[in-house]
Amino acid sequence: MSANEPNTESGGGTRVIFTGEQRNPLLSFLQRPRIMLLLLAVWSILGVLTQVFTESAIFFDNKGREIDGALGGFALGWEGVPLAAVYIYAFRNPDRHRPVFWLALIHMAAMAASQLYHLGTGDFSFESIIVPLAGSGGLSALVFLHLFGPKESPAEAAKPD
Repeated sequence: MSANEPNTESGGGTRVIFTGEQRNPLLSFLQRPRIMLLLLAVWSILGVLTQVFTESAIFFDNKGREIDGALGGFALGWEGVPLAAVYIYAFRNPDRHRPVFWLALIHMAAMAASQLYHLGTGDFSFESIIVPLAGSGGLSALVFLHLFGPKESPAEAAKPD
């Protein structure tokens, strides 16, 4: 039975077998430059929301304590706002703004490093860093593959999915 013949044993339908020769459709979708930029912008905005809502079990809970120190204001400085703005600006023409992906790689690497640092110093629990660490790692992988992975030829890119 070929991969596209009806399956009469289970009442009809089409049987599709992923052989690995084709690109993974989900990965192909996520690696589109505009989709990556949208994901990066959403991730940056999520970081800002975490800094805005400081008494939330979902985002960040400092248990009503104030952050102290002469430079304590840097801790919740909403750094994600300009990053999200850059990603959204580059969304218009990702090919023209290709260096933004280098910025994204540095951004995600710095975020992952900060999470591991704060886990090591005991500032955060493992439960507090797992989602940011996994998200940053996943976005880093997408951006890394975009920058250094095999490139599609124009003929392959023009083929409908």
